Amino acid sequence: MPYSYANIPARVVGTGSYLPEKIVHNHDIPGLERTNGAVERLLGAVERRAAHEDQICSDIIVAAARKILESSEVLPQDLDRIIVSATPGDYFEPCTASVVQHKLGAHCPAVDVGMSCVGWLAGVDYALRCIATGEQRVLVLAGTIVSRGTPFYNPMHRAIFGDGAGGVLLEANAKPHFLSGALWTDGQYHDVITMPHRSSVHSPRIPSEYRGSFFMGERRVINQALRENLAHGVEAVLQTAGLTRDDIDVAFIHQPSKPLYEEAVKAVGMPREKLIEDYARYGNTISAELPISLDESVRTGRVKRGDTILKVTFGAGFSGGLMVYRY
Repeated sequence: MPYSYANIPARVVGTGSYLPEKIVHNHDIPGLERTNGAVERLLGAVERRAAHEDQICSDIIVAAARKILESSEVLPQDLDRIIVSATPGDYFEPCTASVVQHKLGAHCPAVDVGMSCVGWLAGVDYALRCIATGEQRVLVLAGTIVSRGTPFYNPMHRAIFGDGAGGVLLEANAKPHFLSGALWTDGQYHDVITMPHRSSVHSPRIPSEYRGSFFMGERRVINQALRENLAHGVEAVLQTAGLTRDDIDVAFIHQPSKPLYEEAVKAVGMPREKLIEDYARYGNTISAELPISLDESVRTGRVKRGDTILKVTFGAGFSGGLMVYRY
């Protein structure tokens, strides 16, 4: 896995997040009323957030974006680009980023980025390339609303996910804070984790009862892909950054569920005391998870200016992303 960038002259100016007020406990999910702790035992989830019925994905993303701009003392008109990862977006077309731009009152180009749980990190990768070619301020946002309108055949799959939004403002800087990063995709596994459109052509490997619904294939296949890619990827980005695991102050590893998270922790090889773990409270907020966790860690003092951060994420596609930077 070659690195995708090294020593980009940019820094994180501000962070922000939005979590809906409504808390959904395991026993609140239809079909799981009498699980007697099975969800927490098998998935690690205790609760997650659910957006209000009149909120759409752009609404919660904008709520996070306003916090970022306020804390950064930057006006929407000063942005050079807005990058959004939304699951699902407000529309098939246009892109949700255009809705976010309008609601913020910005005038810059606004672009959506896919890549499932890796979407926000892919957005940061894209933003850094924009800054490297002359742009000054790029807002990178992510949000998800899966608490309604999303077909889950298996109620345990519904228990995996939560709603929320987060992001960062990146700014050009004389000193390179972004030391290294990489993205990877292994498309042979594209139908192992899927959420189809109504008009999707379904892979024959998806069981008939899951047609039109969220589907997750065998965990052993996912675990194998993680073992093959994450350990090598971490070594590559650390080597590019000229660092070792001992130099990392805080590590964020994607938490899709407790079993998959534990497999990723083994592959990454970071000490437990350096890891940020909040899945039990928020569930899997897909691409919004990393910026939500970062913002909360900044606000609680767990992440401080000057800390060296490792971020690792992975998801449907199969896709993955890694990044080392100084906050």
